[in-house]
Amino acid sequence: MIEKNNTCLEIYDDYWLLPIEVDTLAKLKIRDSTDTESGEVAFSTLLEPSSLNPSTLKQFIKETNIIIGRNGLVVYPQSLYLVSKLRGEEKVKDTSSIAKGLLAFTRFLDSTCVEQEDEDGNIIPPEYLSYKSLTKYEEEGAPWRFAEFLLANCNNMEGANGDEAFSLSTARSYMSAVIGFYKWMQKYGYIKNDVQHVVTHFTTGTMHQELNQHDMLAHTKSSSGRNYETSNIMKMFPKKENTPADKKLKPMHPEHKTLFNEHVTSVPKATGLIFRLCVEAGLRIDEAIHFPAHDIEKADYSDLDVVPIKITRTKFGKPRTVEIPIELYEELEIYKESNARLTNLNKRKELIQSGKLLDTVEYLFISNKGTPYSGNTLETHFSNLRKQIREVDSSWYYRIHDLRSTFATHWLWKESKERDVGYDYLMGELAMLMGHSSTSTTEKYIKFINKLDDQLRVAMSKNNKINGGW
Repeated sequence: MIEKNNTCLEIYDDYWLLPIEVDTLAKLKIRDSTDTESGEVAFSTLLEPSSLNPSTLKQFIKETNIIIGRNGLVVYPQSLYLVSKLRGEEKVKDTSSIAKGLLAFTRFLDSTCVEQEDEDGNIIPPEYLSYKSLTKYEEEGAPWRFAEFLLANCNNMEGANGDEAFSLSTARSYMSAVIGFYKWMQKYGYIKNDVQHVVTHFTTGTMHQELNQHDMLAHTKSSSGRNYETSNIMKMFPKKENTPADKKLKPMHPEHKTLFNEHVTSVPKATGLIFRLCVEAGLRIDEAIHFPAHDIEKADYSDLDVVPIKITRTKFGKPRTVEIPIELYEELEIYKESNARLTNLNKRKELIQSGKLLDTVEYLFISNKGTPYSGNTLETHFSNLRKQIREVDSSWYYRIHDLRSTFATHWLWKESKERDVGYDYLMGELAMLMGHSSTSTTEKYIKFINKLDDQLRVAMSKNNKINGGW
């Protein structure tokens, strides 16, 4: 229990916010005391002996939040930053939104410090991220990883598949608060600020406001622009929900897909097959997790290049037929009869017979708990796979939903060349393979690859001119 102003507040097994009053003219020190019998923890704010005497003016007494950890202790330096925002040149009137952002960030860091176990009993080691987790690559740092977490949990972002439900505006607000926190830490030396400890790279620009020429006082107003600074991390968050869909796509280029194929064998077998179904057949992660087993080994398809398989667990509930490359299909056949899967299948049957499991569909991928794999488990495995590939090529940076767009763009390029047809001609067929309710959704892939072709033509033209050709 926490006592504040003679009021007791319950402590939860989580990080939480404690509102306190602060004399902004004095240095703050927070003291806690625990009742050994009741376990109650009381917090009180004190002034350092060397500080100014407490102000008697109400205007200097302000309320803010500090972050309390699982152990009931104040979390630093996040709490210190929240207090600092009440004074100085960059002071704010209300720290509540900043506090919520730092609370979410602190909880995220804490979640990476726990050893996890996937559905097959494979141990996923903790990463132990802290606010000091920074490298020379901004994508590997704690701020960037938090941005990915926010984007994966936005309730109105394509590709989001997390358990939270942040709005885009909330996610942007939280990330902005964390960026401000890091700037403050760099300024006051809490973290190193050099090429080996990169938070994010910034770009600067100038925004010019057009003057109203009909304003009689226009000549008295400055026409100089307003300088602004944008971080690479904040660029990840679209300003509006209607960002063009093709600009959100990030499919792997051929060299990076080759790296994926080389390293995907390092993850658990079932996980690797699920990832490959997404990148080779265009399945969504949830569709691959619930891939049906009944059509596997149903007939001899050895004379085909691709095997048609009907799936019923789809995003919109409408069954569709997907095409599985014969090499991948044959691996699915072998996996279906593996001892590990058959053991897990027996567990599933026991759960169904006992009434503990109502879903009686036989899925191809079954964990050792007798249930399908979870999206969070696959996200963690993909994160580890990405880290492994980046040790070979640091530019390899993709998210799990980029696998599906990789299929779409590679399929378009391959089929267009083999059939000698334009991309638009293939739109209807791709829409069926991808499970789009309308071809308007498929257009983003057409636009993306058309722009890519334009860029390649421009590059080839420049190279020819440099080399003296046409």
